Amino acid sequence: MEANTSRMVSLNGSNYHVWKGKMEDLLYVKDYYLPVFTTEKPENKTDAEWTILHRQVCGYIRQWVDDNVLNHICEETHARTLWNKLEQLYARKTGNNKLFLIKQMMRLKYTDGSPITDHLNAFQGIINQLAGMGIKFEDEIQGLWLLGTLPDTWETFRTSLSNSAPDGVITMELAKGSILNEETRRKSQGSSSQSDVLVTERRGRSQSRGPSNRGNHRSSSSKGKFADVECYHCHKKGHTMKFCRQLKKENKKKNYNNQKNKHKKDDDGDDNTEVNTTTDEFFVCYDYDMVNLANDDSSWILDSGATCHVATRKDYYSSYTPGDFGVVRMGNTGLSRIAGIGDICLKFDTGMELVLHNVKHVPDMRLNIISTGLLDEDGYHNSSGNGLWKVTLGSLIVARGKRESKLYMTHPKISKSIVNAVDNDDMTELWHKRLGHMSEKGMSILSKKNVLSGVHDINLKKCSHCLAGKQTRLAFKSRSPFRILCVFFLFQLSFLVVYFNN
Repeated sequence: MEANTSRMVSLNGSNYHVWKGKMEDLLYVKDYYLPVFTTEKPENKTDAEWTILHRQVCGYIRQWVDDNVLNHICEETHARTLWNKLEQLYARKTGNNKLFLIKQMMRLKYTDGSPITDHLNAFQGIINQLAGMGIKFEDEIQGLWLLGTLPDTWETFRTSLSNSAPDGVITMELAKGSILNEETRRKSQGSSSQSDVLVTERRGRSQSRGPSNRGNHRSSSSKGKFADVECYHCHKKGHTMKFCRQLKKENKKKNYNNQKNKHKKDDDGDDNTEVNTTTDEFFVCYDYDMVNLANDDSSWILDSGATCHVATRKDYYSSYTPGDFGVVRMGNTGLSRIAGIGDICLKFDTGMELVLHNVKHVPDMRLNIISTGLLDEDGYHNSSGNGLWKVTLGSLIVARGKRESKLYMTHPKISKSIVNAVDNDDMTELWHKRLGHMSEKGMSILSKKNVLSGVHDINLKKCSHCLAGKQTRLAFKSRSPFRILCVFFLFQLSFLVVYFNN
């Protein structure tokens, strides 16, 4: 019998399982199987003939291996030793190889549109390799596992096969035969994505009259109406330009871009740009609302993830201690040196001052950060919502801010404990404090009588002392009328008892 070697594959290290089966068939066809699969010499052969036959088989096997495999077996002259060595190299029964095959089998999934025969061949190949390593599955488990590798578009087919299986047992042969028949049926009908198994044609009037049925009927009739009509936009038949889905998608995308560009306009009408820069060390997100963020030194960001207050400029501090205080670690694992530490007094538009203690001076930072966690430790209450943020101490509002570009920010003034020259001759605030923080109305009356010297216009600014003095305690809960009646009744009763005793 002449062997056909045109379909024979060469061993490259990754196709040992396929190569082994084909090589075994060739050895039996060529009558070279005795040196490989027997351990004893046949009686009709001499030692010299047996040795030559071993060399012939080794040479024949080495013709079907690649150069990267040949170096491992080029010195072998015994056929069975060569065969066992290849098996030890590429099919050892180790736990690692078994685990690799199990994972490969679990990851195996069929993709719609690809040949189902290739999928069945790959599945059966893994089963055969596991069986060669001593791991064997029952026939029913193999069939169920094969059905599990099919996608969700085959769900109807799986249900039909499970219900029609004899005694509820799906064998491997039944599963493979049914899958091949189903693929053949789909190809003949021109459908490879959805299964029509167990789907019956509805005849007559439908029982349901919901809006979905009306929509389906309308869409089907419109397709038939415009079957030969070509769209002027996408140049496809079956619909008009009014119902073109591609045009609707393009218009929707255009409207989104227009709205996005509209929000990116500044006061002068110039367009700002958005730049996303990614490097191995950090990620910078540059947004149009944050163009002046790095340059606005009086802006502070409220950060619930920061563990310390951070300032970028040294002249902010009312008390400052320079030195080496270590480094701060960023969210991108970057490090920045701390040049000093001190206290900063922030004055808000509420008239209140907020003193931040132990603020880290980090020159490499571009943003000033207020840690909400440290404010909480100092007894302040932080609350945010609806785009607003505020810090309260009891019922007194100390600081507030608003959300800008998805960050809660505040813009206080820097207050320092130094004496500045006053160019304004208005003595309103001074008289306000001299008169025990008199109200603006009272000072206006005195100013009209020319009692307050140096006061030209009564225009008081927000005074933190006045705001603190106007705080009131919450009223106690009022007692119920029933308790008042009970107290009155007890008083009358005690009065009567005293009266009759006397």
